[in-house]
Amino acid sequence: MKKYLMNQWTVNYLKTICLLILLNISSASAQSWQETDFITNSFFEVALGFEHRKAAQKVRKWNKPVKIYVEHQVGDAQLHDELLNAHIKDLRDITKLNIRRVTSKKQANVQYYFTSQKKLPDLVRKVSGQRSVKHLKTSVCMATMSATTGGEITKAVVYIAVNQARMHAKLVSCIVEELTQVLGLPRDSDQVYPSIFNDKSTDDLLTGLDIVLLKLLYNANIKAGMGKAQLRPMLKNILNRWRNQGVIKSAALQSRSLALCHYMDC
Repeated sequence: MKKYLMNQWTVNYLKTICLLILLNISSASAQSWQETDFITNSFFEVALGFEHRKAAQKVRKWNKPVKIYVEHQVGDAQLHDELLNAHIKDLRDITKLNIRRVTSKKQANVQYYFTSQKKLPDLVRKVSGQRSVKHLKTSVCMATMSATTGGEITKAVVYIAVNQARMHAKLVSCIVEELTQVLGLPRDSDQVYPSIFNDKSTDDLLTGLDIVLLKLLYNANIKAGMGKAQLRPMLKNILNRWRNQGVIKSAALQSRSLALCHYMDC
């Protein structure tokens, strides 16, 4: 019997075809998220309020460059850097926000820790304070952020318990979700789907809905401190304009491109 060896190009081509089939199947049932009311309510769900405490329902966002200092307390630093750098680039492209890594804590307003489950409680206690420790529970990753009374985010911390994240196949989703949330989308919600902010979702990478939510948050007309009454007519106008311009459909295609690049290691 002859043995046929596939070269790497053929393997990649077949992978691409399989993935595109899966993406087309999944997208057929996901069009409801593109409706204006659904996007508006999703924005209210994830952008307003805090995950672990009650607070005024208002927009929080960065009004200055986001400078990230990364500390590796476990191995595989190169892999973790590659995954994080790719996501930083995606967020920068989507939001047009100045997001970059820096080489010292003094320069940073975001601290990003790749650590272990064993080290996590003491690290959170030291960096974010005792009050934040109680939110760990069985979390494999978490983030905290601080904002002024006017809604401007001033600093944030991200913690990834690498060993636990890998055990639960959550390393990529942790890296993606936590940094995205500290940009000003801090709440998880089962009402937002498909989305990395939905704990019941299987999405590890930004979905079309997530991309639209990020674009909304960093639209120049959306200001830190805005509440629902100001936001509702503004969001409607922006989303209607984007629908006519094809921005929302483009976000769906962009999310598939992110998934394809991740899958194909491009």
